[in-house]
Amino acid sequence: MARRPVALTIAGSDSGGGAGVQADLKTFTVLGVFGTSVITGLTSQNTRKVSRIIEVPPEFVESQFDAIMEDFEVKYGKTGMLSSSKVVNAVDRKVTQYKINLILDPVMVSKSGYPLVSDDTVRDIISLAKKSILITPNKFEAERLTGFRIRNPEDLRNTALRLYKDLGVNVLIKGGKALEGYDFAIIDGDEIELRGELINTDNLHGSGDVLSASITAFLSKGLKLKEAVKEAKKIVTESIKFSLSLGSGNGPVDPFSVVEKIVKIEEARESLEKLVEYIEKNRDIVDRVLYQEDKMNLGYLTEYGDFATLAGGIIRYIRWIKVDGPIVVNWYSNIIEKALKLTGKRIGVSFSITDNVLHASEQGGLKISESGVYGDLIFIDGKSVLVGDHLDDIISKLEVLRK
Repeated sequence: MARRPVALTIAGSDSGGGAGVQADLKTFTVLGVFGTSVITGLTSQNTRKVSRIIEVPPEFVESQFDAIMEDFEVKYGKTGMLSSSKVVNAVDRKVTQYKINLILDPVMVSKSGYPLVSDDTVRDIISLAKKSILITPNKFEAERLTGFRIRNPEDLRNTALRLYKDLGVNVLIKGGKALEGYDFAIIDGDEIELRGELINTDNLHGSGDVLSASITAFLSKGLKLKEAVKEAKKIVTESIKFSLSLGSGNGPVDPFSVVEKIVKIEEARESLEKLVEYIEKNRDIVDRVLYQEDKMNLGYLTEYGDFATLAGGIIRYIRWIKVDGPIVVNWYSNIIEKALKLTGKRIGVSFSITDNVLHASEQGGLKISESGVYGDLIFIDGKSVLVGDHLDDIISKLEVLRK
């Protein structure tokens, strides 16, 4: 029977699906970890607002812990929204009882700087933080915990040092958009700079949850804390880079993009393999579109910007054709990638501008466009590139060239 590592999220429910327990469980699944949950609160929210919050009674929070721990082997857990001292204390008791290694995401201040919990609750969160293996405050939360002002990377570093010294716990401070994705961690005394891409988006809902959930997942899979933090930074960067424009407010980051990106690359390989097979079975197409001294090639550009193509290409070889090289991804760029980016199409074939190609366009079977807009054939650098939305589309256009 199959098994997976089990991780625990202790957080609030986000009815909009972008943060909280929902984001944590999505992240666990993407990283191959089975997720369990202790729900601490219920929210009515969407991408624009939080309209209502209901706190889960502390005794029911504890009951969820007991139900999980009597049946699952959980070594690592992470927190999200702990909205009151009663809930924090309930979590504290159960984490201590079951010896759970805790990643504490101290949800106290929103990304815009708005306080979310009272000063009394902050004091209890600090007490819980001292029992954790890592805390992951954002810029504003770190400021509230220390009284420091964070304006630049050096301020972030100094604040992390203060938290590490005062609380005696490993710390990762998220600089966020204000510091261009720069985060800083101190783990077992080692200082770690975590730099990400500057991604111009306001769709950041759930980014902190994805980061702490990723760390928890990697720890559950056996990574050491330093490596888990570094790998988690990569995951959250990808999730922000391919965040979703859903709803009319600030949309969520997308941890599923990490998996889908790989799936799309495999789909690209499969499509090109089938296209090569089609061309090999119908090699008369090559005779019609390729001069003896030229080379044709194939390419596929995924929704995530990964480009697959033949390493060598296809040539006419006496009375046969020769397919040269395996399909490679992001190895090099060629005119097919240029044409696909120009047109927004997914798959393309490059070949010579032969009389047969010109005849097909003159007969109206294929439309030529130098700009790439609404065209089937794009002329680039003295060659033509046939473009399509998918495999069947490009094959139907190649069939036009056989007539």
